[in-house]
Amino acid sequence: MKKRILGALFAAGVAAAAAPSRAADLTICAWGTITGPDALVNGMAYGTRDYFEFLNQFRGGIAGNKVNTLLLDGRYKLDEELKIYRRCVDQENAVYVNGWSTGSVNALKDQIGGDGVPFMTDSFASQVLDPEKLPYIFMAGPTYEQQMIIALRDLKQKGGKRVVLMHADNEYGRGPVSVVRQSGIIPKLGLELVDTVEFRYDAQDLTGQLLRVKSRNPDMVYIQSSAPQALVTLRDAAKVGLPARLFIGNMYDISPTIPEQLGPAAEGFRAIQIYAQFGEEIPAMKDIEAFKAKNKIAKEDIYYMKGWLQGTAMSAAIGNAIQKSGGKVPSDLKAFRKLVRDEMEALRDVNTGGITPPLNYADHQGSTQARIAEIKDGKYAVAGEWIDAR
Repeated sequence: MKKRILGALFAAGVAAAAAPSRAADLTICAWGTITGPDALVNGMAYGTRDYFEFLNQFRGGIAGNKVNTLLLDGRYKLDEELKIYRRCVDQENAVYVNGWSTGSVNALKDQIGGDGVPFMTDSFASQVLDPEKLPYIFMAGPTYEQQMIIALRDLKQKGGKRVVLMHADNEYGRGPVSVVRQSGIIPKLGLELVDTVEFRYDAQDLTGQLLRVKSRNPDMVYIQSSAPQALVTLRDAAKVGLPARLFIGNMYDISPTIPEQLGPAAEGFRAIQIYAQFGEEIPAMKDIEAFKAKNKIAKEDIYYMKGWLQGTAMSAAIGNAIQKSGGKVPSDLKAFRKLVRDEMEALRDVNTGGITPPLNYADHQGSTQARIAEIKDGKYAVAGEWIDAR
């Protein structure tokens, strides 16, 4: 059964001209790093917005209701993201909110529950994944820790032993590394953690840190960071004689910018791939191409596919909630939000058009499967089958 959707999204730093809300309108409010240090991966913000615009243009919205779209720029600044959240909940009356950073969702987790508003986080932090204690927070894939464990298992399978963990000096960097270290999974796998190296999130030179890594003679270096930091890491690794094949990152380290800027120095770098790449021959691309024929797509990358997928899940829950309300948008926003939350958790076997395996939101993750991608001849190529991260 085809799931439908509704929403309102981000506007690069500015509100995307949302019309005054009518009683029957559906609003989804979202923000991303449209400008700022994490802008390389902001395709997901545009992907979610575009999915809802696709529904407006090709499906008449959700259950006959046009989607109000609001796109805001959090600039990867915590105070800005917190202000945007309150605007989305209190002023825009969004039925669903889509937020960006690990720091913001962790700071907001109690407010989200108190406000009773469904929240799709772009973070994969395990500390905000708890269906019982945090029943309104959802994500779209394996946690950062689960992604790291996939890499560790792959190292063991290939006969490696010595591991270095590199991470940024923020919550997004420290949190997952700390959880994995404390879990004991590394020695349980028969591996040895030979060093943990922290670096400034906005560092432009990591030569010193990479010399330290080289001295540890690792078989694998896992980078808990995003594409901009992976770019600096791999550039400086090449300076000190460390090959890219030693390094693997999470799903936010898949960016065409890396091989484009580094060329041969990026060959062999690997990252966890949760979503199909933009342009793959999958059913979802037919809808995306139809949308592209009439609209400009800002970022044609894997993160755009993540945003499109998130829109698919969010809209499925909203559409089901409207159906359970007799085909009409409930006038009681609080009750509507609660119903959407319940329907989100009830989603099973949602067809994503091949972006991921079918979604199941009983655990609030949608899917816990991923693949490993490797840079070959200047492009990321899938290096294996889907692996369940649990």
